[in-house]
Amino acid sequence: MAGLTIPCPKCDAPLKLKDRRLLGKTGKCPRCGHKFVLQEQTEAPLELVEEPPVGPAEGKNATWIPDSPAAATPPATPQQPPAGTPAPAAQTSPAPTPPPQQQDTGIPGLFGDSTEQPAAGGDDPLGFLNSEQPASSTQETANPLGDLVGASSPAAAPATAAATTSRRKRRRRRSSGGGTMMFLAILVLAAGGGFWYYQSTQSNPIVVKKSAPSSDTTSTAATDNTSNTPSAGTSARPARYNAVAEMSPTSGQPVELLHMPAGVRVVINLHPAQLWSSERKFAEFRASLGPLAPWLETKIQELAKQPPANIERMVIGLILGPRGVPPEVAAVVHLAEPQQRADLLATYTGRAHQEFNPNIKIENGRAYHIIDDQTISTCPELYVDDLETFAKSPAMTADNIQEMLKQTDRDRLLTVVFEPSDLDQHQNSLFPAGSELAVKKTLSFLGDDIWAAAWSLNVADDFYSQLVVRGENSVGPISLSKRYQERLDVIPELLLTSVQKMNPQRSGYRKLIGRYPAMMKVVSLATSVAVEGQFVQLGVLLPSKAAPNLALGTLLTWDESTRTDFTTQAVVTTQKPQKVDKAKLPMSERLQLKMDVDFRRTPLQEAFAYIADESKIPIEIDGDALKLAGFTKNMPQTFQMNNATTLQAIYGIVKNYEAESAPLAIHVDEKNNRILVLTVPVAAKQNLSTFDFKAAGMK
Repeated sequence: MAGLTIPCPKCDAPLKLKDRRLLGKTGKCPRCGHKFVLQEQTEAPLELVEEPPVGPAEGKNATWIPDSPAAATPPATPQQPPAGTPAPAAQTSPAPTPPPQQQDTGIPGLFGDSTEQPAAGGDDPLGFLNSEQPASSTQETANPLGDLVGASSPAAAPATAAATTSRRKRRRRRSSGGGTMMFLAILVLAAGGGFWYYQSTQSNPIVVKKSAPSSDTTSTAATDNTSNTPSAGTSARPARYNAVAEMSPTSGQPVELLHMPAGVRVVINLHPAQLWSSERKFAEFRASLGPLAPWLETKIQELAKQPPANIERMVIGLILGPRGVPPEVAAVVHLAEPQQRADLLATYTGRAHQEFNPNIKIENGRAYHIIDDQTISTCPELYVDDLETFAKSPAMTADNIQEMLKQTDRDRLLTVVFEPSDLDQHQNSLFPAGSELAVKKTLSFLGDDIWAAAWSLNVADDFYSQLVVRGENSVGPISLSKRYQERLDVIPELLLTSVQKMNPQRSGYRKLIGRYPAMMKVVSLATSVAVEGQFVQLGVLLPSKAAPNLALGTLLTWDESTRTDFTTQAVVTTQKPQKVDKAKLPMSERLQLKMDVDFRRTPLQEAFAYIADESKIPIEIDGDALKLAGFTKNMPQTFQMNNATTLQAIYGIVKNYEAESAPLAIHVDEKNNRILVLTVPVAAKQNLSTFDFKAAGMK
């Protein structure tokens, strides 16, 4: 059937319908989010207005009046409207339309058929957790976690409406990418979705001055920034330290929706070539994703017609339709290396959209636009005209998504921008069955007063993750950050309670799941928070080895939660551990105790305090000796050691000052059960022996 375009009654934005059978149902404007009944526009018949008869003008001045009355002008005959013009419709309110029937899409869904709204948290920081586990989904799915779950398949979903033709179903499956709606589930949940909503903070929020907008900032953003401009006679406040921005490993440009159709509601920015590189850290991260990594590789190749190793950056947009209808998928592919035009034309085949423009091809209901030798965009055939319309300026989308995109960084490994209300409304088509509880808790944690959010992660020398949230005008960013802190502080303990009810069958899984609450506690302590304008930022920077551990721990814990009955009482068998008091060990044994050291510009005094706490050996610093040599207790220490002895950790500090005129040294005082830190000249003056690290084989 031919499609049609219906303007939004609120903002006049065009809403394209590919099927006239959707008339009468409730639609949602892709720009302002206004919901209205889809009705075809009708043209009212034209009526000629009769001109008033000519008569003497009123007034007080003298006017000439003829002796005989003026001839009456015959009234104008109204012109009949042309045949076929519909009569004006009666102005009656439209009848309420039942929700659209859910159709069988063949797409795996991340969270069942439950349409329950998340319970409001109120003032209770744990209010978002006081909800029952939803009933198990009855939708048949192709779960990529089949190798891990091992559960029987649920019953088949209800059949589609009788009026839906097979041609429409085939086109819908093509436009959805055979499971591309799971894209968001894989990126958010498996690669660390449980991680971003468990982040916490350890410091008070820091208010900073909003940065100046870039040259391409829209008028809306410019209006928002005027509120931060000081008035006449008032000096501008200096920008305060932003801990989250300071720890960011990248500083790229924001993600833009160029060569995208209008109406994108979920944006995903991914670097496939980096993720599928041969570097060890990325190989370990892919391995931690389990069966999701090969499944994701297949879906990327189906959508882009390129292997992930050839794609430097990929922007994916999801166009959400009515509830129960799978979203349309568009993408812009940036290749790592230029390709010959002949090779591109051989890859992206099909009929030309325009007779004299072979750059846009139509194949199997999808449009492919060869922009240049390194850039290709694709979308459903229905939106092919938008590929050129929005070639120079970003595509139209919701105002909240536009504001959130300006807070993103395209250089990070993964970025996901979304509105929580959209994820709640389209759970059945965006997420796979079995993850209802996880998504429900996540959305409840974010809150129903959040307009938009952006989550990103980056895996390089360090593991970095950031969550940016934009609340409604009714909730201030400071109060919003405090609310998150109250909730996040208790998450590790609640995780421990849930993990105690799990019973993994494999010992390796049991060990890693048991450590997951401790992992999240470390994340909690390492997270910083900042407030910039109306946005709340949470960021965490961890060693690179934390990325695969967190990803695998999240995946296995979520997978085991789908088979756990949390209504039963946890049976905890307590065994009396045989603790060894390290403080009672001989000095020689304590000098050989193992520890992990990760100093990042840690002051000298704090570094020695950490070593003293791990080895249970008191370490004293002779401040006068350091002062004579020009040293201070705040000298920064930056190095990392795994499974190092006490002496090796101390030598990691001492060796940095061996070339000085008065090198650092230590005196092991077994009689007084201590280690004294001083310099070689002062030790010689006091007749104290210093430990010879070279003789101990340390380099």
